[in-house]
Amino acid sequence: MKPILLKGGTLIDPSQGLNGVGDVLIAEGVINGVGGTIEGPKEADVIDCAGLIVSPGFIDVHCHLREPGREDVETIATGARAAAAGGFTAVCAMPNTDPVTDNQAAVGFIVRQAQRAESARVYPIGAISVGQEGKALAEFGEMVGAGAVAVSDDGKPVASAQLMRTALEYARTFKIPVIDHCEEPTLSVGGSMNEGIVSAQLGLKGIPAEAEEIMVIRDILLARLTGGHVHLAHMSTKGS
Repeated sequence: MKPILLKGGTLIDPSQGLNGVGDVLIAEGVINGVGGTIEGPKEADVIDCAGLIVSPGFIDVHCHLREPGREDVETIATGARAAAAGGFTAVCAMPNTDPVTDNQAAVGFIVRQAQRAESARVYPIGAISVGQEGKALAEFGEMVGAGAVAVSDDGKPVASAQLMRTALEYARTFKIPVIDHCEEPTLSVGGSMNEGIVSAQLGLKGIPAEAEEIMVIRDILLARLTGGHVHLAHMSTKGS
C-alpha cells in the first residue's frame, strides 16, 4: 500500500486543537503525521486538498437503513457505503424496520450485515417497546449484548409516561440513552405540517408546537426523576 499525502487541506479536529491549513500523511493505513508542511516519501500519492476540509470521520446518530423489510429503498450495505462516501465513518441505525428491531436476533442481523459490507461502521438502535407498540418494554439487556447502543421507538412517540419512566430506569442499568420522538399523539393526530398561517391557507390540518413541547417537558422531568439519559430527537420548535 503506497503512502498517501493529503496536502493543504483545512484540518479540523477539536480534540487535538486543530483548526487550520496543513498536511496529513497516511502510511499502511495509519495516520503518521498531522499538521504543518509534510514532505512525505517520494512514492506517496499526493492529493491536493486545498479548499477542502480534512477531519476525523463524522458520526450520524440517526439513520434509517430500512433493512430488513424495505430493501427496495435502502440496505445496510448501500447505506453504509453512502455514509462512507459522504465522510461518515459510523452511523446508528433506527429500529423502525419491518419487522421491528426489538430483539437480540434482529440486532445481531444488523451487526452481521454491516460487517459484511466492510464500509462505515453501523451501530444498531433497538426498540423501546415490543413492535414499537408502546405497550411492553423490549428486552434491553439482550439487545445491548448483541450490539445495540441505544433504544428508541423513533417514528412513534412513547405515549405512556409510565412506560417512558420505566424505559429510562431500565436503560440506565445498561448505560445507554433513550431516544424519544417527541410528539403528543392526541394533539398531532391527522396533522401533516406545522400549525399556523400557511397550514390554514393550504387547508391542511396543522400540528401545534405544543404537541412537541409537552413531550419535551415530560421527558426532561422523567430523566431528572430517574437519572436516565434521554436524547430528544429532531427538535423543531423554539419552545423545545
